[in-house]
Amino acid sequence: MKSVHFDCIRCGQCCRASIQLGLAEALEYDQEFLLALVFSMETWNLGDFKKNHPAVPITHEELLTTLAFRKDKLALDQSRDTVFQVGRVRATGERVVTFLSVSACGLGDFEAGAAKCPALDAAGSCSIYERRPLGCRVFPLDALYPEMLQNVPLAPLEKRLPCDFSQQAPLFWSEGKLVDPEARALLEARQEVIRKDSVFLPYYGMAASNFSPMPSLSDVLLAIKGNGKLDLPFVPALVYLVASGQVSPKRAETCLTRQTQLAAKAVDAALARKDKAERARTTVLRNCLSLMESFRGRIAQAADGFSASEG
Repeated sequence: MKSVHFDCIRCGQCCRASIQLGLAEALEYDQEFLLALVFSMETWNLGDFKKNHPAVPITHEELLTTLAFRKDKLALDQSRDTVFQVGRVRATGERVVTFLSVSACGLGDFEAGAAKCPALDAAGSCSIYERRPLGCRVFPLDALYPEMLQNVPLAPLEKRLPCDFSQQAPLFWSEGKLVDPEARALLEARQEVIRKDSVFLPYYGMAASNFSPMPSLSDVLLAIKGNGKLDLPFVPALVYLVASGQVSPKRAETCLTRQTQLAAKAVDAALARKDKAERARTTVLRNCLSLMESFRGRIAQAADGFSASEG
């Protein structure tokens, strides 16, 4: 594919999931959406490429280019060994690569058994379009791929979404480059957020015991072994953002208060519905609420304690 034409028709069909956010960016939406940490893992077999079943069709050569990009561009030095790991399958000796990333999200709602973005209004339109997050503004680009290979994630969208990919739509990507400089700037900004947030992973690996009963990083990796995602409470991200100087303790406490209120409302609403299918999710929300309440008023202390132990 040498060129891609694209135009958004504002259909809302791409908004059928939770809102993807950077860790610091998430605080801009803490009054509206219940926030969560999202750990994601991808595993690729390099010994036998046919054993891979990617959601996005990709050739072996494109994969190697993309993996090199992720290792060199989407992780900082102190996080690279956590984000990008190469190993071998014991039984076969085949080389495998895992790519681990972390982000935040505004938890999606469920409607007719399917997820939808919590920012969608009753008519299916974005209620925050003018201030939508970076992850939304960068669509249809995928920040986990380099600019030269954006055609790889773009190709399946033409079959899955009603976006305008016709020749009458504006030229979007051609000969390995984005035609629109604004789109390129958004892509680079989103990639920088992923790179910056990657440092949270080794931080969590060392500090997880301070957030009991949350799982250790090893437990997280076991839970999403291979390919998968895991949502966890946002509290550790708040402590990390304060410890790394990205937000003030006061701002983090404000976020925690707002999130505690949202979680309490979500639990009350779920209990009022008395839906047996929601019991597991309600239990998770109650546990999250308990953790949030235990950290109220001591975000700065937790951040200082970790910094001191590191020093």
